[in-house]
Amino acid sequence: MKVFLSVILIFNLLCLPVLALDLDASVDDEIRKNYNPEKIEEDFVLPSLPRIINEPQLQSKQAISKTSKETYTIIKKSTKINVKLLSGISDRTRKGTQLTFISKYPISTTGYTIPMGTVFQGEIIQSHKPQLSGNGGLIVISINSVILNNEVHPLNAYVTEANFKKIFFNNIKGRRKYINSMFTSMKPGVHCFKHMWAVGDNLAGDGSSIILIPFALALGVTAVAGNIFISPVLALFYKGDSVYLRDGSNFEIKLAQDLFIR
Repeated sequence: MKVFLSVILIFNLLCLPVLALDLDASVDDEIRKNYNPEKIEEDFVLPSLPRIINEPQLQSKQAISKTSKETYTIIKKSTKINVKLLSGISDRTRKGTQLTFISKYPISTTGYTIPMGTVFQGEIIQSHKPQLSGNGGLIVISINSVILNNEVHPLNAYVTEANFKKIFFNNIKGRRKYINSMFTSMKPGVHCFKHMWAVGDNLAGDGSSIILIPFALALGVTAVAGNIFISPVLALFYKGDSVYLRDGSNFEIKLAQDLFIR
């Protein structure tokens, strides 16, 4: 009996793998019948992984950009700089004439110093000689560049002082002389009055001509009054002062915009 049971047990163990193989094959045939395995593989293809080599390039560009920004120093708007002119100019100097200045003192900022002797360049953007009505000559200068580290940097600056005199609205003007011209035009009347006064004084010494004194004084007063009346008109024909700045003249310039220095 034991031998019989042992034979049956061994037979069952040998048959199980065969049955399992038959079961697996049948299930596989069923799947292939209802689905396309190749299509399933295509649908579930994973995307290709990104190339890691691109990351260092991106970081490198960002690092270069950051470094470029950090290499710029800013000289703030409204900074004043003392310079001197290297060539003489006047109100007769033509518009468009190029000018050169050099800084008289170093200009210190955070992390950078503009050394003494730095070259600033500009040009005359407007000029005219003295005009009628007592108007003086005019020079208008624009400072448009500075040379630093052998590079030309664009600049926007204007003049606030010329030879230690305040300059308003960047206009270097000759003295206006309209009021002075009015007094100048009154000189003939005053001279006439003084002359008539002297005539009256002489007449007073001559008893026979004393009656003419009032007429002489009246003529002198009339000349003065008439001269005062027409002096505003006469002053229109006078011109103001000229402008002349020799080489070495001192200037103060002021930045109209921030200056970026690489």
